[in-house]
Amino acid sequence: METGLDNMPLAQSNMSAMHKKMSVLIHQDGLSFFIYSSKGIENRILKSFKHESNPIEILQEIENIYETEVNLNQQFEEVTLIYNHPIFTGVPSSIYDEQHQSDYLKYNVRLLETDVISTDDAIEVLDYKTVYIAYTNINNYFFDKYGDFNYYHYSTLALQKHYSRNDLSKSEVIIDIKESQFYITIFEKGNLKLHNSYPHQAAEDILYYTLFTAQHNQLDPENMALKIIASAKNDAVYDLLYTYVREVNYVIDSNTYIEDILCV
Repeated sequence: METGLDNMPLAQSNMSAMHKKMSVLIHQDGLSFFIYSSKGIENRILKSFKHESNPIEILQEIENIYETEVNLNQQFEEVTLIYNHPIFTGVPSSIYDEQHQSDYLKYNVRLLETDVISTDDAIEVLDYKTVYIAYTNINNYFFDKYGDFNYYHYSTLALQKHYSRNDLSKSEVIIDIKESQFYITIFEKGNLKLHNSYPHQAAEDILYYTLFTAQHNQLDPENMALKIIASAKNDAVYDLLYTYVREVNYVIDSNTYIEDILCV
């Protein structure tokens, strides 16, 4: 009887742990770990890098975090990796051919012989597939630690979220701002016209690429709606964009919006 009572809290604790999930956002500027359950996010572990890092350096940082963060050293019901980097391209799923994966990427990025090309499941409503590089060393690390897990490119999850909130009655430009890059997505009455990533170091970079892509997609800044998604509001970015675009709005619940993308 005594032994049974002693083991019960541990068993309950393990049961609770197994119902938790973890998503890991992997990018060149840092790492974000989200531990969550049906009750919501329970832990956020954020790590910023001093400079943009390569896959070897990122894995070293992951190993260091696992040595110090006890919350990561538990079993999870589900583990998801999300790659947030510019080594991707979008392909219409209606013409996608697996045998040409490298051809889709080779004009956008420099491919190495060791690179493994991945493709997420199609977003059928948008006729879109994301083709990208998933870092083999990082995938192997998480497989050794947890066994099977899911992984995606950030674009796939973000586009699904954007579309679910898209206003089908008008043209809409969405800029999703990260540390050193930002994504631009253009919908025209529910149809995906463009999705791409651009580097930025200043507000002027965001303005330039936003107006450039709008012009090349025949959008009039006087009539289009511009939506900004960012973890924190930046008045310089807003003021500069508002100088040239009539309708500019920050997503009010930006942090929840982003976490909904990540915690799949």
